[in-house]
Amino acid sequence: MHPDKDAIQQLARKYMDGVASDEEIRLLHDWYDDVNPGEMEAVFTDSSEMQFGTDTWQRIQQQMNAEKLSRAKIRPLHRWWAAAAVLVLAGGLWAIQVHNNRHKSATMVASKPLHDIKAPAANHAVLTLAGGRQILLDSAGNGLVASQTGMNIMKNDSGSIVYVGDGSQHDIQYNTLTIPAGSKPLSIALSDGSRVWLNAASSLTFPTAFSGKERKVLINGEGYFEVATNSQAPFVVARPDKGLQVQVLGTAFNVNAYDGEPDIRVTLISGAVKISRGASQPAVTMAPGQQVRISPTNMEVLKDVDMDVVMAWKDGLFVFDGTDIQVMMRQAARWYNITVKYPHGVPAEHFTGSLSRDASLLEFLKILDYSGVIANIDGKTVFINP
Repeated sequence: MHPDKDAIQQLARKYMDGVASDEEIRLLHDWYDDVNPGEMEAVFTDSSEMQFGTDTWQRIQQQMNAEKLSRAKIRPLHRWWAAAAVLVLAGGLWAIQVHNNRHKSATMVASKPLHDIKAPAANHAVLTLAGGRQILLDSAGNGLVASQTGMNIMKNDSGSIVYVGDGSQHDIQYNTLTIPAGSKPLSIALSDGSRVWLNAASSLTFPTAFSGKERKVLINGEGYFEVATNSQAPFVVARPDKGLQVQVLGTAFNVNAYDGEPDIRVTLISGAVKISRGASQPAVTMAPGQQVRISPTNMEVLKDVDMDVVMAWKDGLFVFDGTDIQVMMRQAARWYNITVKYPHGVPAEHFTGSLSRDASLLEFLKILDYSGVIANIDGKTVFINP
């Protein structure tokens, strides 16, 4: 027989004050393990008590796992907790879709994990010049970084890279800017005045100066483009190994062309673009607010796309809208430079909400905690279990 409501509240408060005996801790632990939804609601009926209860459980949880100091483990809360459980975490509001129709509100109180991975604190971009020389941009001083024929490469006070002609004849050479996983994004101003922001785990290959009838760059990963207008030389973004070609005159758009994603996504913010993919598929002309999803066999046009979700990475946020766990964790893998594995299958939960990209990996994973998903961190690998 379990203690009644008043007794449980008293036990929890004693535990919070650090004066509970081992037997009282055991009783509280046993009650939490076995309680049904009605009993839980009767004990913790308002948001302040819900927060209090969650914190108590996290402290009990740490004690239970004291023998497992080599691994930080996020244990699941009871799965009855909400079809759309709403919580505030690291400044972000989350609605977690799980398995029933109950609704609760809770503020998660972070525990002190034994192992965590911090969000990227700096940019670790590498600029590869023609000839193969590599420049680590985070350690390069502001001002002149390098010179190539007819072009000075500058680093400004914000860390952005700018290509500036020196007035001499340009001998066209190709450079590659690489943003590794676990790095903050970086922007670059190309020689024609176009600007590109590159996300983590992305690269851009481009000429030091543009000539001829088109301005062509190659992308792998994700980039946001603000293209300088030049009606005589369209701007082309290509991913040759996947047959992608995005042609514009002057516009703003986002390209998500990561390896490991099921499709390529081009989202138009302003202007107009034409997308082609080989001779077998007809070209698609986009209007602002649309997104084209390009699979190996099809190009699908979506209207009225949520730009907050698309542009979240550039704004320093994770933003999800009914997003499945694999999509979430692929973003986390690139941001925190981790590997994600699902040894016992992929959980079915979907998530809606936003979170600062300054949050640590443990803060990110606590979102899963509220859906009953278990996340184990072992070094640089995260194991996800239903």
